Amino acid sequence: MPVRITVITDLDGNLYDARSGSGGVDATRMAVEDFGGRVLGRPVVVDARNDHNKPDGVRALAEGAFDAGADLLMDVQNSPIAIAASKVAAERHRLEIVTLAATPALTRSACNGYTYHYSFDASAIAAATADSVARLPDGKRWVAVVADANFGRSAVAAFTPHIAAQGGSVLKSFVVPVGAPDLSPVLSEARALKPDVIGIFSAGADADEKVTQVNAAGAPAHLTTALLYLSDVDRARGGYAGVRATVPWYWDMDDRARAWADRFAAAHGGLRPTAAQAADYSATTQWLEAVRAAGTTDADAVVKVLDDRTFDDMFARHATWRASDHMVTHDLYVVDVLPPEQLRAPHAWFRVVDTVAAARAYPDTEAGACRM
Repeated sequence: MPVRITVITDLDGNLYDARSGSGGVDATRMAVEDFGGRVLGRPVVVDARNDHNKPDGVRALAEGAFDAGADLLMDVQNSPIAIAASKVAAERHRLEIVTLAATPALTRSACNGYTYHYSFDASAIAAATADSVARLPDGKRWVAVVADANFGRSAVAAFTPHIAAQGGSVLKSFVVPVGAPDLSPVLSEARALKPDVIGIFSAGADADEKVTQVNAAGAPAHLTTALLYLSDVDRARGGYAGVRATVPWYWDMDDRARAWADRFAAAHGGLRPTAAQAADYSATTQWLEAVRAAGTTDADAVVKVLDDRTFDDMFARHATWRASDHMVTHDLYVVDVLPPEQLRAPHAWFRVVDTVAAARAYPDTEAGACRM
């Protein structure tokens, strides 16, 4: 009987597929192959289920995966999808490792003993980016362009106290519709405020459009955004030039990351992996090692091995499977996005300007925030 890993992800060939998707499935399989293809004397099988980036059918997907014998759910991008699947994991006493969803709820109000949040969460990203930008001598006066959606509002709320802690302030927040075709009136009013920083708080294709519009307008200010994915920069190309943001991993950040990325790229027509795809490889390897150490795929036994386990690999530096809330903590990286003419190699969009140590990136959650 095989050990089975099921990757739940978007496989529809869109921007979510580009962030992880089919590449995340390949990275998971790559980890299994590098591990030897077997654990506890049993073959390891990886299959995938398409969530179409829609949370409504995820419960059925997760239940179907476990009914088919899945020992682990992997990837599980998109926050509502990850939370829906985590509830099933808790009910079935099987494990889920989330590598792309941003919601802090996974390690707070919606935490459970069978879900780990592996790559990053929005709170850690917000703190690192806001601190970095607001520490600049000309980083105190902020204007926020906020998508009229839950993500936009929660993102600017997460940034604001960190801006204030560095002596800065948000002069004004402009709440604009998702997909707004023309930001010219907003940018005209924003310029009159003479900001040091324009923060664009949105997600997905809407973030691409808003950042590109602000950049094209030549706003004389630092630019930043709540979340940044390598695949989004690839898609928008020069649209993100000059943006400062925080990422959990970058393929060109050091020799270990680059060596693994070279292998991935060789199998993907030169396309460099995203942080989520690297996290899929890393998390799969870590789980297989824990299964081997536990001598079983039983989730409760594997959790005992993983909780408070430390590691350092091609994805995560100074990493810990934190037992208290099941956040997998590790260093984060503040990056600036280069313009196309400064790229030294295809897809080499980022310049790392700061490393945020794991302990600072992921402070212990407040008492009682997670009750497993």
